[in-house]
Amino acid sequence: MAHFKHLSLSDRIKIQSLLSGGQSLAVIATTLKRDRRTVAREILVNRTFVYRGVSGRKENNCAKLKTCRRKELCAQCFSHRGLCSLCGRCNEVCPDYEAAHCIRLEHSPFCCNGCKSNHNCTLKRYCYDAEKAHVKARERLHDVRSGLSLTEAELEHTDQLVSPLIRQGQSIHHIYFGHKDNLFCSEKTLYTLIDHGLLSVRNLDLSRKPQRKLPRRKREFKVDRACRKNRTFEDYQVFLADHPDAVASQMDSVLPCQNGHKVLLTLFWPQAQFLLAFLRDFNTAHSVTAVFDQLDSILGRETFHKLFPLVLTDNGSEFSNPAALEQDSRTRIFYCDPMQTNQKSQIERAHEFIRMVLPKGSSFDNLSQSDCQLLCSHMNSYRRDSLQGKSPYDAFAWLYGEEILNLLGVAKINADEVTLTPRLLKQLH
Repeated sequence: MAHFKHLSLSDRIKIQSLLSGGQSLAVIATTLKRDRRTVAREILVNRTFVYRGVSGRKENNCAKLKTCRRKELCAQCFSHRGLCSLCGRCNEVCPDYEAAHCIRLEHSPFCCNGCKSNHNCTLKRYCYDAEKAHVKARERLHDVRSGLSLTEAELEHTDQLVSPLIRQGQSIHHIYFGHKDNLFCSEKTLYTLIDHGLLSVRNLDLSRKPQRKLPRRKREFKVDRACRKNRTFEDYQVFLADHPDAVASQMDSVLPCQNGHKVLLTLFWPQAQFLLAFLRDFNTAHSVTAVFDQLDSILGRETFHKLFPLVLTDNGSEFSNPAALEQDSRTRIFYCDPMQTNQKSQIERAHEFIRMVLPKGSSFDNLSQSDCQLLCSHMNSYRRDSLQGKSPYDAFAWLYGEEILNLLGVAKINADEVTLTPRLLKQLH
């Protein structure tokens, strides 16, 4: 088999033709004299998202499509189609909507080419188009890439396959050789994924890994080395110029002492001087995504998008998976220029209030999220000259409403009871 050679346009045309003919990935790999995983990765990485209806039917990605008989979901119906499932707005307004999952997209062949249901399918689809795939691949060659090159879709696929088996007590070696045809990475890379917190299992879930001596601190690991593409500070300024009403928030991390494990994720709204802090077990991209997912769930998508239309952050490895943070266009992530923390100086200054309670060199391992909420309540109840004597709590409540503050777990502290010394949290432990 050919090694270390990129797929050509003619190779991709053959893949598209064979997929349309219903051939398996094994047959395609043999025809191209390539490894099966190469073909699988090519399809998964370079397939094109398609979401359209068919003749006489609107797109509908609901799992209950064929059995649903809901009517009159909208107060005023403009489509007059009878069943709401026949309307293009169904997925947006129906409280019973449940996303459908097609087995062809989660397993081989990972696309809709050759599917016999293409003529009447209204679900979200992925199609492999040779010319579009070639363009996408060529564009990536211009990016300086290093480290792990798995996409978000590949990471999710790997996590769904590997993590449940690890929880059953199986070893990485056992899992890899039982499923290597469905994996896009080597056995060693699976260890790397777990080590950097990119899967839902941890090193402690491995039967033998906790027994081994930990290595010296490794270099910074980034999920996507090309994460800054179209997300630079210059792109951020252009976006603000095009959207003058957009309100940007800032994001950063507060690190503990050298031997500490838990870290803080901070989110800051400069116009209100309002700061939030979230406790994370490890400083990984996966943990940041988990915070965003939790906020999305607590607040609801509409409120989440209202609070986070765009977020400016630095180039830390924990922020190197923007695709996961931006999923379904819930927000936009932008990055400061390297070594230019002054571009988000407001959040850097706001961290001074955290350090008044948790001085540098402190460990966060004994803290809980309720401690962080208490800290945020006191910090944001402290009156500021920049807010004409108002507190960040008051400014944020005026902008977004107190109901959101309640959902975030931030309370207003009486002015005379505000405490910004280590005593605030020490009296709780």
